[in-house]
Amino acid sequence: MGISDLPNRQNLAIFLAAVALVVSLVSVVRSNSPNPSAHENDDSWKSERQYPPLVFSGSSWLDCSISSGANGRQTMTTTSGQGFTFDATMLPIQNGKLQLLGQTGMMYKFESFPTTAVKAHFTGLGDGMITEMKSEVEVSVSRFKQPGGAGNAIHFTAADIAADSAYVEFTGVFLRTSDSKPFPFRVLFGRVQEGSGTVVPINAAPDTKILSKHVTLGSVRFPVTVTTALYEEEDNVAKLKLP
Repeated sequence: MGISDLPNRQNLAIFLAAVALVVSLVSVVRSNSPNPSAHENDDSWKSERQYPPLVFSGSSWLDCSISSGANGRQTMTTTSGQGFTFDATMLPIQNGKLQLLGQTGMMYKFESFPTTAVKAHFTGLGDGMITEMKSEVEVSVSRFKQPGGAGNAIHFTAADIAADSAYVEFTGVFLRTSDSKPFPFRVLFGRVQEGSGTVVPINAAPDTKILSKHVTLGSVRFPVTVTTALYEEEDNVAKLKLP
């Protein structure tokens, strides 16, 4: 390359540098610009949780039959107060755990999820669909019966459940039919006075998985006290002036 080509090379270098500078400036502007979708999500989250949740108390009973190999069924019925009533088809449990405790005790826990959106009624709010939901269950019993021996069905009653050690929680979103308003929720079951359960382990090991289970918590006569927290978007709350 001769000396005569130097001006062209210099002009090309200046052009490329200018292009690089423009690209850098555009990148900086983009990185500092708000993400519209993220902003919208933040606004939605804030609008539903601007104020403390509604907290309801009701009396309900629960019937749950579920296994690790087939779809199951979970029904909740609220008999008084405010709470959910629904009948849900549940997916097979994937992470069920069963553990024998000492000589007489037993603990089992699992998470479960509906197969699809669930029709539901919430007393005081009306009909709707549960569009998101997770069930978390952990129960400890101080004694049980296992007439078939290790590896066979374990039976217990509400009286066998250790004090305040039946933890049942539902978390999700309820979409009201009348106005398509979403209500994020959490349901907690209280102490169980009546009910029974049968849990089948997958094998005879003292620390194993759940093959299947059928449990009722509460009854029509002796329901369980249930607490439900619901978030609700409020868009017409007056802003008051300070004196």
